[in-house]
Amino acid sequence: MKKWVQWILAVVFMIGSCPSALAYVETVKPQEGQTIADVETLAIGAPFYTAKEGVPTLEEYIQILNTSGEKILKGNIVTYDTVAQGIRQRTGKDVYTMDRRPAKRIFEQNVSDFADAYVVSTVTMSRRTVFFFDVYRAATNELLYSYEIIMESDDPNDVKTYTEMVGKFYKNFNWSAESQKKNQKEAAKAEQKEREKAERKAQREKEKAAGR
Repeated sequence: MKKWVQWILAVVFMIGSCPSALAYVETVKPQEGQTIADVETLAIGAPFYTAKEGVPTLEEYIQILNTSGEKILKGNIVTYDTVAQGIRQRTGKDVYTMDRRPAKRIFEQNVSDFADAYVVSTVTMSRRTVFFFDVYRAATNELLYSYEIIMESDDPNDVKTYTEMVGKFYKNFNWSAESQKKNQKEAAKAEQKEREKAERKAQREKEKAAGR
């Protein structure tokens, strides 16, 4: 538990130390007992997004998720279109023509064939627009990681601002995964040192007993 608290504080410190992030409220919620260090490929699930007049359309927002992911995560992103087309080819089911609930169920049942995990974004628009990003394990649909960012009330609801918000999620997710990998390597090294120390001690005791 202590390690998780330290990790969250490190993320908060990182965010607070970045001047460009001071205008926004960001929250990172890694799930205790879960890891994203082994997530090599991340698929994009259908977002919960209802466009209003004057804001990016659903198609534009999905494109933002796609292009930002490809730019920041490089080849580790799998677009919703790719998964949807793959599902249609393999099962004959078209999630584009289904209602949201059955489409979500079919997506969750098949996404593990395309990626290690998937992200579902939710956008709420009121006085301040809020972006939620929940990352799930593709094989089990377990929640692994959550990220939330709140825009300033005077920020424009346009493609540029939304691209910035989505980019912050991808960068934070990538940073969090790399931090976990580093911590795991350090823990493995520490365990190895303890094993070697115990083996040396056991060898000394064995030699001492043999010399009696």
